[in-house]
Amino acid sequence: MKKAKGERNLKKVGDRWFFDFSKDGKRYIRLGGRTKEEAKDAMAKLREEIKNGSKLSPADVEDPLFEDFAKEYIETYAKVEKRSWERDERSIAKLLSFIGKRRLSEISLLLVAKYRAKRLGEVSLSTVHRELACLKGILSKAVDWEKLTSFPLRKIKIDLKQEPKRNRVLTEDEEPRLLQAAADHLRPIIILGLHTGMRQGEILKLRAEHVNSKTRFITIPKENSKSKKERRVPMNSEVLALLMPLIKADSFVFRKANGQPYKDIGEGFRAACLRAKKNPKDKNDPGIVDLRFHDLRHTFETRALERGMSPANMMEIQGHSSIPFSLFHYFHGRDEKKLTDVELLVPLSARDERKGERLAH
Repeated sequence: MKKAKGERNLKKVGDRWFFDFSKDGKRYIRLGGRTKEEAKDAMAKLREEIKNGSKLSPADVEDPLFEDFAKEYIETYAKVEKRSWERDERSIAKLLSFIGKRRLSEISLLLVAKYRAKRLGEVSLSTVHRELACLKGILSKAVDWEKLTSFPLRKIKIDLKQEPKRNRVLTEDEEPRLLQAAADHLRPIIILGLHTGMRQGEILKLRAEHVNSKTRFITIPKENSKSKKERRVPMNSEVLALLMPLIKADSFVFRKANGQPYKDIGEGFRAACLRAKKNPKDKNDPGIVDLRFHDLRHTFETRALERGMSPANMMEIQGHSSIPFSLFHYFHGRDEKKLTDVELLVPLSARDERKGERLAH
């Protein structure tokens, strides 16, 4: 049964009725009232006002630009309620570069599908899904705040666990190439990641007062830690020598010319990987493939465990909640090391006997 003329513009959200219509290229979305009749009357009144040329105040014109509402979302909601609001800011920057000057109501399923296809050619599935989850959260809040009556992304299921766990580590052959290809400001950040296993955010927020050259420990305050617990990370001699020239009182260790910290180094890191070719003259050499900054954390843990660090120390230094997570998610040993390790299970007497046989031959 078809809806009567005008009722197509009415929609019930929860216990409230909204109306939604367009006139002369402008879209009007309003809360009409608690009943369907109230919404119809309010819509008719607004249509009459527009017809008679009544001036509408800015507050009367809803359906804001995505760019404007995203700023309001960050300041009013994300910074207050979410620990990951900085991640939302980065997601919004990527979304804005594609969405442009569209209004909230103009974000369609087709637009989202095009955005997803484009980004999958640039970044990982999990990154794309986090950006779409951010977009979905913004539009959902727009409905709650009566800027939209509904949005099509409710139909999209975003599974942040779809992508399998990674086991990528930086190889000893790749390391010198990456360091040589990295920009001057990026090189010490990479070295710190490789020698401490600190997360990108922890490194970029590192301040002079967090580094103690006497105890040789870096303190990561709880506000900078993913677990929201303070932890201490030991520095080896290379890290100590690296950081000392960069330390400046009451300042970020890694800072731009204006003294402000770097917000994100993803683009620079990807560029360094592309430049880190085995043969610089070979245009078809892809450089270092499928490596992310977080993989340096995996690399640190793999190397440290291979070289004898106890799982208990690893768990504490890296802030893991359990030993199995540290061992089985991050420790991806090399085949050569595995062969050496299982050989240790052979009784000493048998090893000596075989060693003698090899020498005799």
